[in-house]
Amino acid sequence: MPVADKMSLYGGVLMKRSQYLLGYRGAPYPFVPMASKSSPPAFEGTIDDLAAKHPELTPALYNDVKACEKCGKPCAATMTACNACGASLQNVAISKSENVFSAFLMGVQKAKKGFPYTISLRWQTPDVLIFDDMLALCPCHLNGISAKYYIPDWRFLLTDPPKGLELLDTMEEELWRATQAFLQNTEYRTKVLKGKWSDDQLRSKIIRSFNMPPSQFQLHVQWLLPPLVPFQHYMAEVRNHFHEDRAFPLDYVRKLLELKEPYPVSKETLVLDIVNHFNDRVNYKQMWDEFYSKALQDSVELSNWNADDFQYVVDNGKAYEAVLKDGEVCLGSAVEDVDLKAQQEKDKVAFQNYGRPYNEAGKPTGTYTSLPLQPKIGAGGYEEWPGVAKAWGLPSAL
Repeated sequence: MPVADKMSLYGGVLMKRSQYLLGYRGAPYPFVPMASKSSPPAFEGTIDDLAAKHPELTPALYNDVKACEKCGKPCAATMTACNACGASLQNVAISKSENVFSAFLMGVQKAKKGFPYTISLRWQTPDVLIFDDMLALCPCHLNGISAKYYIPDWRFLLTDPPKGLELLDTMEEELWRATQAFLQNTEYRTKVLKGKWSDDQLRSKIIRSFNMPPSQFQLHVQWLLPPLVPFQHYMAEVRNHFHEDRAFPLDYVRKLLELKEPYPVSKETLVLDIVNHFNDRVNYKQMWDEFYSKALQDSVELSNWNADDFQYVVDNGKAYEAVLKDGEVCLGSAVEDVDLKAQQEKDKVAFQNYGRPYNEAGKPTGTYTSLPLQPKIGAGGYEEWPGVAKAWGLPSAL
């Protein structure tokens, strides 16, 4: 085991956990192709066009967000720093963004800005849609969303605990099924994962959680098989991922539902009121501490990054030539002209499985859902979840 302030990489090389490797220059990283089935869009146009034709669906088609002024990422309205680039959101006003997940589920052709709403599809059933996260923190970072119900966020699972548990069971099993494509790929498993682990051991290491508030208001499980990529592991080490009071471990939500105690939820219900209500029986702080510590430790245990494959090591926000000395990553000469953000983006593209295989221009590819929902509430469209229609201002089909 590495000492507390260091982590062990490929070949037992040690590196301080306050540093990260940057500037990948190794051989092309192994990737796992997404599902090969291709489908056309079900709705020609944008979310705005869909809302104009079906104004009653508007609450399900948009999110309340803070749009990062530096990188443009729509972040949750309560975030104080962008979880993509780290820029401050303190003075950013809340605005509306397109609900990308509703767009995926209804097969909307394109965003207002013109880019296609295609999906890096991994698996889908009438209940669940699973795809690669566009802002992947790990080579295997999936999102699993409810494809049957409109459920803005995990709070609403508490309106019907038995039904909520059933949905969680379904989502977890289908996400695990989608993960098999990675685990059955020998090249991926050998290159990405350090050590020999059984599938059951790896399943126990999956980082699974909900964000509250989410950046997309459609129930989705964040499903990450460690290791985190180098920069994102550093971001987690400095607590810029899996934030306390925003990240809610799936195991925590499951334990609340297992109490079988319905809890009334409205749009304004504060998540910390829910935490306080149940805290004497299910302690959020304790479970979050365990979740966060385990996420870091599992990322450390599985990190198989080869220091020889990287040009730089970043320490205290500055890039240095990465030098190996006595089995440890050391700081070489300072490199003043490195654009850290640009290098982080290049590394992300090298490691991600989103949109694989890339097209001839080296860009991600994708498809539309083969099981599009009709733009309505009720059979064939979003089915109604207890308490959501009234809370979210949607028509009721009941």
